[in-house]
Amino acid sequence: MKYGLIGMPLGHSWSPEIHALLIHESYVKKELREEELADFLKAKDFAGINVTIPYKQAVIPYLDEVDQRASRIGAVNCIVNRDGKLIGYNTDCIGFYDMMRANHMPLGRAAVLGSGGASKAVKAALEELGCDPVTVSRTPHGDMISYDELYARESEFTLLVNATPVGMSPEIDACLVDLEQLKHLKGVVDIIANPLKTRLQFEAACRGIPVLGGFEMLVRQAAAADELFTDRKVSEAAVQHCMASLYHSRRSIVLIGMPTSGKTTIGKALAEGCDRTLIDMDSELEKRMGMPIRECFAAKGEAYFRQAESRLAAELAVGGPYVISTGGGIIKNRDNMRRLSAGGYVIWIDRDLNQLFPSFDRPLSSSQEAVQKLYEERKDLYERYSDGRIENNGTIEEAVHSIMKLTGEQR
Repeated sequence: MKYGLIGMPLGHSWSPEIHALLIHESYVKKELREEELADFLKAKDFAGINVTIPYKQAVIPYLDEVDQRASRIGAVNCIVNRDGKLIGYNTDCIGFYDMMRANHMPLGRAAVLGSGGASKAVKAALEELGCDPVTVSRTPHGDMISYDELYARESEFTLLVNATPVGMSPEIDACLVDLEQLKHLKGVVDIIANPLKTRLQFEAACRGIPVLGGFEMLVRQAAAADELFTDRKVSEAAVQHCMASLYHSRRSIVLIGMPTSGKTTIGKALAEGCDRTLIDMDSELEKRMGMPIRECFAAKGEAYFRQAESRLAAELAVGGPYVISTGGGIIKNRDNMRRLSAGGYVIWIDRDLNQLFPSFDRPLSSSQEAVQKLYEERKDLYERYSDGRIENNGTIEEAVHSIMKLTGEQR
C-alpha cells in the first residue's frame, strides 16, 4: 500500500475518509496481529502510514530515526518511508497544538486527565504553547496529582483536558470530573472524537466555558501526517472542508424552540435542503403511543410522555445524521439535551412572542397567557442548551439559510 493505517482493531476508524478528503489519495486500513508487525515494518512496502493502538510504542525499535518531538513523547503515530529509511513522528501532538491555536483557546495552567500516551502528546503540545501542564491520575506517582488534589487546588487551573477514553462511545454517559468543583476554568478540551460532543464538553458548554473536541484534533493530526507523507502543505481551507464534509455525514441538526416557533416546517425544508431524513419527535411519539399528545397527557400524565420522549432521545443520540425537530419541552430534561447534543448541532428556533400562538393540540400552551408563561420559563434553557440561535420572524427560506450557514451545510 502507499498510504494507510496500522493497528488492531480498526473497525470504526474514520482515517480513510479523512485522508481521502485532505489529499485525494487512496488510504487503506490494515489490521496487524502483534506477530505480524515486525515483518510488515521490515518489508517497508509503503510510502507513509499512521499507527494507532496498540503499536505506537512497539514500532519504535524498527525505525531508522525518530524525530525530537516523538522521542520526547515516547510514542510514534506516523511513519514516513524516505528512500527506504523509516522516520517516526507524533502528529497527535501537532494536531492538538494546531487545534488550540486555530481556535484561540484560552491558555494557562492546565490539568491533563490521564497518564498514557495521549496525555504525553497533549502535555508536549501544551508546553510548546507556553502552558504549565499537570497530569491528573487515579494512581498518581512522581509529579502527578490525584483527582482529590485537583479539587483541592482547583483555583490554580484555568484549562482542563481529558486525555483518557472515559466518555467515549458507547459509554457516552461517563465523565471523570465534577465541574461544579472546578470554578476557575476558562477552557475545556476533550480529545475523544466519538461522540462529537462528550458529556464533559456538554457540561462545560452549559456553564459558558469554551470547549473543543477530539474530532477537530483527529482531522488536524491527519493533515499534519499528510504534509509529512507528501511534502505538500494542507491548507486551512482543506481542513475546514474536510470537517464540514464529515459533519454532514455524521452530525444531526437538532431544532429546539417553543411550540409554534416553526420547528416542524423549517425541519422539513431543511431536511430537503441538506439531504437528510427528518425526525419529528412529537409525531414519532404519537405513533409509538397510539394517541395524540394531548390525549396522552390527559390519560397517562406528563411524566409518562416525558419518559417516552427520553427513550426516543437516547435512540437518536446514536443514529443519524438527521434533522431532528423536537417538542417544545425537550429542554426540561438535561439528559435528553446531553444525548441529543452528543451527535448533533443544536439550533434554537427563536420567534417573537407576538408571533407565537396558542394551540388546542398543545396541552401546555392552549392560551396566549400560557404561551407567554411558557416562554418566560423556558427561554434560558433554550439558550443554555443551544449551539446556535436563529430568529424565525421572516420567511422559511431565510430561516433555513441561516441554519445552513451556522452548521456549515452551505459552503
